[in-house]
Amino acid sequence: MQPEVLDPCSDPEPAGWEEFRLAEGLSAIWAYDVIAASSLGSWARPLLAVFRDGGRVVGVAGAVYVGLRSARTARPARPRREPIVLDVRLPGHSNGPTWHFSDEVAPETRRRLMREFERAARRQLGWGLAGVLYRMVTEPRLPEIARRGAISRGSPGTAVMPLRWASVDGWLASLGKGRRTSLRGQSRKIAAAPDLEVREGRARHDLDPEELAELNRRHGERLAARLDPRAPLPAAYFAALIRRQDVSVVSYHEGARLLAFALVYEHPDAPAYGPWAALRPDEGGRKDLYFDSYVRVVRRAVEHGGKRLFAGRGQAEVKRTLGFEPVPMHVVAVPRWSMG
Repeated sequence: MQPEVLDPCSDPEPAGWEEFRLAEGLSAIWAYDVIAASSLGSWARPLLAVFRDGGRVVGVAGAVYVGLRSARTARPARPRREPIVLDVRLPGHSNGPTWHFSDEVAPETRRRLMREFERAARRQLGWGLAGVLYRMVTEPRLPEIARRGAISRGSPGTAVMPLRWASVDGWLASLGKGRRTSLRGQSRKIAAAPDLEVREGRARHDLDPEELAELNRRHGERLAARLDPRAPLPAAYFAALIRRQDVSVVSYHEGARLLAFALVYEHPDAPAYGPWAALRPDEGGRKDLYFDSYVRVVRRAVEHGGKRLFAGRGQAEVKRTLGFEPVPMHVVAVPRWSMG
């Protein structure tokens, strides 16, 4: 089961990738064309691996590689010419590790295959590969990558809400009085605003990917973390996502101006609230849109029979008041000498 290493910017989609994604319930983030689009004009370049058993895909791993340099530029890292770190994450993903195996792959086999992935990445990226960073590792997945020499630290976790209710009113009734009252008031205020339009739906063709990317970039810059840098998501990435049937968007408009939006990666059992971006009030934005988006996203999830809703990392205390439960995560650093 040697991994097939792929550069989606230049390599065609491998046979069986989409079939595996659908069979395993992986969201649109894992679609091959979406991953390829995420790197256009970016300094973070994707590197993927496919594991096969008799020609059939039984596992995949997704990562980006980035250069170890102080200044962020649009130029991607150059394998075999400069120091590089393999950052095991996929753009736009924040709810768990970005490697996945079918249930038939035993735990000890998974550990071996992840070492094979590291060795294949080292061959692909050359002498400059300084090590691997595994991000958003949930505790049950730690044994698949832990080893002597690896450094593991707690990191901001994701959030999940078990959907126990038959309607959004049941969810609201389960919240604390203050949060319940504020959510209802905010929703009424937004619904009554004569100059505010809210649009929701899948496969959206009414949105400008360039506008989404710019709003997301500005929002992301305010939240950027020095030790967890994120490449801005390009317009091509949003163009690839928003027109899909398995992605929905909640967007807020004042006339022709986009004020805010939220992406939702749809799933029959476990939809995920994806990127949120908004103008600040001093930029012409409006208060309370963030909370209104949660009312709408929870409503859609409950009405479509979802069993749980993921909400990514950040704003942990706010999400707790909305009924989300924390999911602890770790970041694991593997230096080159301990790889493979």
